[in-house]
Amino acid sequence: MRPNDWFKLAYRVLGMWQLVDTAGYTLSIFNMAAGFATVPERYSLPSYLVQAIGSFLVGIVLLLGAPVIADIFYPDSPSDETANKNSSDSNAPTI
Repeated sequence: MRPNDWFKLAYRVLGMWQLVDTAGYTLSIFNMAAGFATVPERYSLPSYLVQAIGSFLVGIVLLLGAPVIADIFYPDSPSDETANKNSSDSNAPTI
């Protein structure tokens, strides 16, 4: 795998982690809204809601934007494209 592919994979894993984190915040919001848990003194229910929405958006951006972000940091160089063309030509039988 190329560095670009590893970068995409890492961003997608981080995106999934953010979505799992969002599920935890969502469950906390539900528990507080239903009265199963009390809101800690230093926090409020809207702060948990903002955190859940922000975490969800970051997760979606990391999942769906991984190819674009990877291309920004690891653009394909022209030498890689010519190397790929040469290697595919070498596999063809000569006449």
